Amino acid sequence: MRASTTAPAFARPARARRASPKSRANAGVDVPTLLNNVPHARATRRWFYEDATKSIVAAVTARERRIKIKSEFPELNVNGDVYRVGTTLELVRETAAALARDGLRVKICVQRSMGQGVFQALPLSLSGVSKLLGMMDWEPGTEGMIDPSGGIGAADGEGADCFILVQPQNIVGYSVLPYIEEMEAVVGDKPMIMINPRLDDVQSAGNVMSVRGRKERMDAVAAWKEVYHFRLLYRKPYFFPIYGALRFAYYENEWELYKRTGARELEQYVLLGTYPSEPTPDEMTKKIWG
Repeated sequence: MRASTTAPAFARPARARRASPKSRANAGVDVPTLLNNVPHARATRRWFYEDATKSIVAAVTARERRIKIKSEFPELNVNGDVYRVGTTLELVRETAAALARDGLRVKICVQRSMGQGVFQALPLSLSGVSKLLGMMDWEPGTEGMIDPSGGIGAADGEGADCFILVQPQNIVGYSVLPYIEEMEAVVGDKPMIMINPRLDDVQSAGNVMSVRGRKERMDAVAAWKEVYHFRLLYRKPYFFPIYGALRFAYYENEWELYKRTGARELEQYVLLGTYPSEPTPDEMTKKIWG
């Protein structure tokens, strides 16, 4: 269970790796409940959109230039059978509109099919996303500020002040990382935001993404600063029941561990402690079950 080319705007002095107790000064946030009920209520989805967008805008304002977020409540978790592409697009729309309101021209980029001829391929979760983006309505007042037609690559690294990369993913036989690196070279000092990237190595018979070069690939991924993180905690490989949640928001700069308690109308997420960096699975297990 389970980053920037500039220092975090709210960096704190190094300290011991110890969870701080819940206090009146840090009671956490009101995490939405009944998250295994899908489709989610509109208010539930909006809570997550606003939570992530607030961190993204704060990071861009603080001049972070290579940032990423991970938001995996059930409708955004591509590993689950309730993943909803419309929820991904709503999150992208919310983020793009917030940046456009700040005066930034935004280009939304989706990776193209990789490979040649009959061997061309695209991750299933991205199938049709470019077409859907072209059909979406955008917030009034942002006309001309949002370009939803971008791809991932050097050819799309111009024409905007900010670039949103929608779920870039490696697939069997092909890595999207070279396309991202080529785009970075053209974009330069402008901000790039990856929404829910999946950039782990995917082995293939063609020896693509082999052990050779792995460190360089991992370093390239780690160079992007994670400014928002939310995921539910389960006992793998199952997605039920939910035991808790892990959250990080850039503008708060602490990792928060929650335990799910109660059921139905009595359900809630109780803050167990905060951490200066992402807690390990062992730390979270001991805290939730301790």
